Amino acid sequence: MQCQNNGIRAKARLRAVFIVTLALLMLGSLCGCTPKSAATTAELTPKIKPPAIHEAGKLYIGVNLGMAPFAAKTASGYEGFDIELGRTLAKHLGLKPMFVATTPNTMVAALEGNKIDIALSAPADVSGLVVAQTYYQDTQSLFAQSDEATKVAATPQLPKTACQEGSAAEVTLVSSMSSVDASATLQFYPTLSAAIQACEKKQAVAVAGDYVVLRYAQLEGAKLEFVRPLSLADTNRGVAIRADNLELMRTLKPLLVSLNDSGALTSIMRTWIGDDQLAP
Repeated sequence: MQCQNNGIRAKARLRAVFIVTLALLMLGSLCGCTPKSAATTAELTPKIKPPAIHEAGKLYIGVNLGMAPFAAKTASGYEGFDIELGRTLAKHLGLKPMFVATTPNTMVAALEGNKIDIALSAPADVSGLVVAQTYYQDTQSLFAQSDEATKVAATPQLPKTACQEGSAAEVTLVSSMSSVDASATLQFYPTLSAAIQACEKKQAVAVAGDYVVLRYAQLEGAKLEFVRPLSLADTNRGVAIRADNLELMRTLKPLLVSLNDSGALTSIMRTWIGDDQLAP
């Protein structure tokens, strides 16, 4: 897969060929869990050690799977923007990346319980966590089945809607509805991809979640149409660590600033996500 030269839309299909291409263009061979990296643990020189990290020589990285193009599990392994970013960070820290599946409901507990060292695509407003670097803003949005979108857009009342349990979309919707209406209207799924599939199977009329993820699903063939944003405020997302992990913050922050200033973050983002996927 290659990014289009005009930067308008890189469809970013989750294929292993991208990993090889990005590695050659940007950072050489990147250390990773899947697929197996050419670098071995013996070749790495750790720049940080416990108790700042969970285990010597390894960086445990929380990712929300079912969030293509950010993180997804495919036949060839874990792939997506967050996976490439996690491998890049681990490489620069001299650590082996260890990816751990988390959800909005388990991310904080995993960080506080020292099960993971960092969480990617984490919302910046979570109590007890610090986002060392934000790398994108997202809008919680409502998409509907293509043949129902016009009707949904013309109706103030929310139809039967699928969303990921514990997500920002759930919080936004529940805060604007009575408990009775929420119970009757909302359907919760473990991942946003599962919610998208439920909508496609007509188990729900609409699906609520991150615009970037829903737009990506639409570009990949899901019969969905954008209806409206759910909130006027964007959700800032980035690399989160525990607020009390000062040593990891001191090590990670300059690295993230360097990757941002060098354009590496933008380059990875534009390869996986086109400009027309970033905002409604």
